[in-house]
Amino acid sequence: MSDQNETVASRLWRDRAQIREQERNEAQARLKIAEEKVTILLAENDRLAAENARLRERVNPNAGRARNETEQQMAELRGALMPLLANPHLTTH
Repeated sequence: MSDQNETVASRLWRDRAQIREQERNEAQARLKIAEEKVTILLAENDRLAAENARLRERVNPNAGRARNETEQQMAELRGALMPLLANPHLTTH
């Protein structure tokens, strides 16, 4: 009876190990599919971003230059204001 119980226990353990391995393999397969989908979606997102940029350029060809000028002006303004904010005593006489 002891040998039979041990054999049943061994089979159960082996079956559980096989089920876990099968579940792991299925999870890895799902992960691979998900990674492939993410790669496809990222490529599509990059393509759409490039297409949007191209269309924006066609609608307003000077938008990029104007944005750069505005950003430069903001940086210059920030540079001029930071010393005043850091030392408020400079503004009072």
